[in-house]
Amino acid sequence: MSDDDDLDYLQRRAEKELEMAQRSETPEVTAAHYKLAEAYLERVEVLRASAAAEPGEPGGEAAADAEAAAAGLPEGREAVPGARAEQ
Repeated sequence: MSDDDDLDYLQRRAEKELEMAQRSETPEVTAAHYKLAEAYLERVEVLRASAAAEPGEPGGEAAADAEAAAAGLPEGREAVPGARAEQ
C-alpha cells in the first residue's frame, strides 16, 4: 500500500469518526469518536511530514520526530533507527 493510499484511508476513517460523533446520542460515545478521529488525523499529519522530508534529508529530523511522537517515543528517538512508525 502506498503512502497516498494510507493517507486516503486515514482521512476517510477520520471523516467517518467525526460523522459518528455527530450522530452519537451519549457524551461518552461522542468523546470516543472524537478521540479516534483525532488519532487518525495525527497519523495523517505524520505521513504528510514523512513524505515531505525523509530522515537524512533537509527537514528530515522534524519528520522523524513527528513519527516518534506518534509512536509515543520521546523527541529525537526512533522506534527502530531508520524505520517508519507503525501505522
